[in-house]
Amino acid sequence: MKILVTILTHEGTHENAVACLDTWIGDIQSPHEYRFYGDSLQSKTMVNTWNCEPDDGEARFRLPEKTYKMLIESLNHDWDFLFKCDDDTYLNFDKLVESLKDHDANDDLYLGMKIVNPFAYAQGGAGYVLTRTAVKKCIESFKHFYKDINLNNRLKSKTLHSEDYSVGLALKEQGINLTHTNLLSTPHPAIQNQSVCIDAIIKNNKITTHYVKPYTMERIYEAINT
Repeated sequence: MKILVTILTHEGTHENAVACLDTWIGDIQSPHEYRFYGDSLQSKTMVNTWNCEPDDGEARFRLPEKTYKMLIESLNHDWDFLFKCDDDTYLNFDKLVESLKDHDANDDLYLGMKIVNPFAYAQGGAGYVLTRTAVKKCIESFKHFYKDINLNNRLKSKTLHSEDYSVGLALKEQGINLTHTNLLSTPHPAIQNQSVCIDAIIKNNKITTHYVKPYTMERIYEAINT
């Protein structure tokens, strides 16, 4: 089994990317690999970083295009399971490996923490897992979900310019439904207490926790490794 971890980032959140590099990314050992998918500048200055910058530049409503480019690029590499998360997410990689041992890499797997709005799709910050066959099918539908939606409508809707929503919508069209797991965690963004993020990994045995500040990543890493 080989896992490829892809981490959404851009220059404006570069501090988060550095925190990932200084902590949990070090636990990703061969045969597994990681790649950031960031902007043009990061791809020149940071190792293992793909330039997936949208054609018209970085913007939140262009994240579906950025993720589409990442999925296209991922197929040029060897892996069985692709795990995507954001750069403000702490990943306990060993637990991810253990959790995927019960899954078949040949299945159309779409695994993540369920959001229902208006259908079930995976929360993208905390992370989701796709197999290679699921990525190939996702790509078949994904492109028109960000290219053909009216821009004004996008700006009025949080979901229409959400990369996780767009991935889920493309997979739904391809007949691939989400497999829910409660091992991926994201607190409400309004919660500022970083102890919630620490408890998710340390006390509650989660694979990931989202909305993590760089200093909190360091605290989690130290707690796990001492």
